[in-house]
Amino acid sequence: MTASKGKTMSAHCCHHDTPSAESIANLARYRRILWIALVINSAMFLVEIGAGLQSGSLSLLADAVDFAGDALNYGGVAGGAGFGAGLLPLPSLGAGR
Repeated sequence: MTASKGKTMSAHCCHHDTPSAESIANLARYRRILWIALVINSAMFLVEIGAGLQSGSLSLLADAVDFAGDALNYGGVAGGAGFGAGLLPLPSLGAGR
């Protein structure tokens, strides 16, 4: 998409720098928030799967699948946050065989 004076549309918004992982002072707080979101999404998945199966509602089942996807995403991010910040060693994937 062309914008005025040769600038892209994204050049006109969000004038801030994204902080690096090393600059985040309270990584434990962010990980705790992600784990809370994971637990809530997992609970909602179970509730909606049960309600969807009991009522025969495809809408509830579809929403439950969305909650499951969110929970998997949060779990992957929360689990991987320790690796990205250097708190946990990266596993060797077949090295040294």
